[in-house]
Amino acid sequence: MKTRKNLRWIGLSALISTLLVSACSNAGESGSSEAQRGNLRLLGPDFGNRYIKFEEREKYPVWTEIDKMIKEAGINPTYELVPSEQYNVVIQTRMASGNKLPDIVNISALDNVTVLNLAKQGALQDLNPLIEKYSNGNIRKMYDEQFPIAKKTTISPDGKMYWFSSLHKKTYQGDQPAPVSLTMLLRQDWLDKLKLSAPTTAEEYLQALKKMREEDANGNGQKDEVLLYNPGSFSGSIAQWFGLGTDITAIDYDGKKIVSPWYQDGVKDYFRYLQRLVKEGILDTNLIAASGEQTQQKMIDDKVSSFHSYNLEMWSELNVAKGGSYTPLMPLKAIDGIDPAMQVEPPFLVWEKYAITKDAKDVEAAIKYFDMIYSEKYADLHYWGIKDQTYKLDETGAKQFINNGPDAELAKNKQVQGALLFGGTVFPRVQMANLEFELSRVPKPKADNELQVLKYKPFYYNSTANFLAIPDEKQLDAKTQILTNLTTYSTELATKLALGQKSLDDWDQYIAEMKKLGLDKLIEIDQQLLDRYNSIQ
Repeated sequence: MKTRKNLRWIGLSALISTLLVSACSNAGESGSSEAQRGNLRLLGPDFGNRYIKFEEREKYPVWTEIDKMIKEAGINPTYELVPSEQYNVVIQTRMASGNKLPDIVNISALDNVTVLNLAKQGALQDLNPLIEKYSNGNIRKMYDEQFPIAKKTTISPDGKMYWFSSLHKKTYQGDQPAPVSLTMLLRQDWLDKLKLSAPTTAEEYLQALKKMREEDANGNGQKDEVLLYNPGSFSGSIAQWFGLGTDITAIDYDGKKIVSPWYQDGVKDYFRYLQRLVKEGILDTNLIAASGEQTQQKMIDDKVSSFHSYNLEMWSELNVAKGGSYTPLMPLKAIDGIDPAMQVEPPFLVWEKYAITKDAKDVEAAIKYFDMIYSEKYADLHYWGIKDQTYKLDETGAKQFINNGPDAELAKNKQVQGALLFGGTVFPRVQMANLEFELSRVPKPKADNELQVLKYKPFYYNSTANFLAIPDEKQLDAKTQILTNLTTYSTELATKLALGQKSLDDWDQYIAEMKKLGLDKLIEIDQQLLDRYNSIQ
């Protein structure tokens, strides 16, 4: 994201000054109070919940507990929150000016290159020496023990660390990592109506979809039962049945090698299979890359036999005819010699950026703030809230959210977890989720599917974002230039191959063109980033 120094943004300073929100009764004092130890100025976005408002935080029990932690840490914060729709411009302008910066700032709106350039200019402090000197151990415990990938994804190419992150972890039965899958979901009630068993191979899947059309599964007298699937990318789970990665480059399930589906053994058979789905009229070619609204309408019209989504999704049940339901499939065998892979969302996520600036007058207080953030108590209050108010324990001791109603009702009874009140503003999100709660909310077939997902191999992650080290400027520039044209070519080629508009006989020509566009160089760069990621201890 390019920083802007144009004078036309100067008028925003007036807006910023009107949005100052004080943390405590003496936050508005000036002069000598600013010199007191423990004072911190924090800048972040305000997401503008219509009902649950940060400026009314003192009315909420969860804030009372957070405020106790703040006082125990000996810090005295002042919060400056800017409406989220204006925050991108504000943060670019403030950071580019380099003057009178807050002590702690949410820089999530800035890309890595911009942030690293700010660090080179001295606007941001290297956190590692500050942690070593001032931390009580909470930060390292959270990063090294609870979230080892956090350190790997936030260490800069020069070995420094310039931001803290929001962290998410989902576990099952205490400490077992709990990924969820993205898969094909199939109309279970139509299978039952036609007395069909759940498919166990890709061929059985195709035949089941074909029979749903031929035997009018929706009963409207037309052959209009369709599969919704985008063949332009490899992120639809049918690709993984053929052993293919989830993007132009992907990380093999062993976590050590970068692969590309264009070079993998099952890729031609995959496109032949898609061509059959198109020829049979099963794959709706009018809804390739359909929007959420278009997909929803097709479901409301009772015409979707199968689609791609999370295995535990429940929104589809709200859009199909009464009694209709979708069942998630495990990976289906497609061709001999290739084990079908699963696409999963990792149980650990690291995102957002919170930095300590050069103008921080009390860096010890800033580290104390993040020691508070990266504590188990804060994580509980942020994600779960208060026991017996916003969550309870089930018979196994796992936390379960209490449904206290929609936001309007929550604003009245004040029974909210911290995330709804302050998460992602100047308070990083620390989310210790559990799978037990999700399983309690879905039908048994979906819960049973998820328990199989926990143990399944091979798999590909749905994104490489949390598993590659931060690229240096040269690597990032090269990747950006390559992906601009390569992504377009790959998407168009994959779509035309699936539709039969391009011939598989010209395969070598297509690969030669992708090599020219930089596919091999992209694989090389991502392999370097993966190797560096794996080397960070």
